[in-house]
Amino acid sequence: MPRLSDPRFTPDCTIVVDGRAVPARAGEPIATALLSAGRPLLARSHKYHRPRGPFCLAGSCQSCLVRVGGQPNVRACRTACAEGLVVETQHALPTAGHDLLGLIDLATPDGLDHHHLGTSSVLLNRAVVAFSRRLAGLGRLPDAACPPPATPREERFDALVIGAGPAGLGAAEVLAGGGCRVLLADSEPRAGGRLRCRLDLPGEPPLALASRVEGSLLATGGELMLDAAVLGLWLDGGAVLALVHQRGAAERLRLVRPARVLLCAGGTAVPAGIEDGDRPGILWGRGLAVALAEHGTVPGRRLAVLGCGVEAEALAARFTAAGMSVARLDSARRALGRARVRALDDGHGGQLPCDTVAVVQPPAPATDLARLLGAPVAFDASARAFAVLADAAGRTAVPGLFAAGEVTGAMDAAAALEAGRRAGEAARG
Repeated sequence: MPRLSDPRFTPDCTIVVDGRAVPARAGEPIATALLSAGRPLLARSHKYHRPRGPFCLAGSCQSCLVRVGGQPNVRACRTACAEGLVVETQHALPTAGHDLLGLIDLATPDGLDHHHLGTSSVLLNRAVVAFSRRLAGLGRLPDAACPPPATPREERFDALVIGAGPAGLGAAEVLAGGGCRVLLADSEPRAGGRLRCRLDLPGEPPLALASRVEGSLLATGGELMLDAAVLGLWLDGGAVLALVHQRGAAERLRLVRPARVLLCAGGTAVPAGIEDGDRPGILWGRGLAVALAEHGTVPGRRLAVLGCGVEAEALAARFTAAGMSVARLDSARRALGRARVRALDDGHGGQLPCDTVAVVQPPAPATDLARLLGAPVAFDASARAFAVLADAAGRTAVPGLFAAGEVTGAMDAAAALEAGRRAGEAARG
């Protein structure tokens, strides 16, 4: 059963992947269409040509890069399907599904250092290094150059809120309620962050919050900008400037000068810390939940939920209701399989058969933008990563920069919403 049996998720177009027709829904990401078609193998690794598939389904891991319409290195989880769309897997000979160069991985189980190949001769060494670099390249040059973006003009807002998850929605609502003109930017195609998973966790705010906040923004001259990546923040004469890239049909660069910045960017997916945890079919739990809720994607028949806690329990219940056979493991030692995961080794002599693994653990806080402005970070043991340091009101050590939600450490959606509201109050004041 590749999709939920719901008329909303019935394929209505066809894309062409490596010369083969794949049914899809217009507007859904290429990656989810391929998962629904039972094709998690989507790419090959740069050096060893190991099989790769999408992992995060959120645009941050680069495991699903493909060639689309003659343009290389396009994220399959961020590119919408349309009738006749031509997709090619790359970094493989001839395709990711039948890559002859995959012999490199099979022939070098202990790894490969191409810098020391053929060192008996200077000329041979140069030839081997040049050849290996060609093998390790990332995609062919595009068929045509992309047009340069127009020079952005400076725009002013009372506040820039980065991230439209629970924390960002809470902050934006408070600021707009105080009459502030707010730009709320999010890299996803829809607002809501983790609320889009539809896991209905205890105390979690409803997804309808996103629509309510968008209405508040419009009423005060603000804006919700989706498919928008904040490329950088820097100080200009003591004030913050932000460069924002909006993707899609309305692609453009925007130069934003806000009076204050609220960083609510959440975190990025963390791969499973197990041997061979890069196999196709191993995916980020939240990305899978969104794919099921918004595109009806049922990624296989047997799902292993790798993780513990209420989020893992809710995810297991959602995919059980979708018709998959679901089992849970708190931890594992190794993933078995090659072109697709086929089992998990629990490290105690047992194996759990599966064709899909959902990794459930706290995301790594997205601290990059805060660091650009010099905001301090500290190690968060629960997330096993560094998080932005902020006080109870969301203030950081950088004047005008506030932070709330999972960018400051692991927390549930209800706590993130309240943290965002507190930061909005402090920024408004």
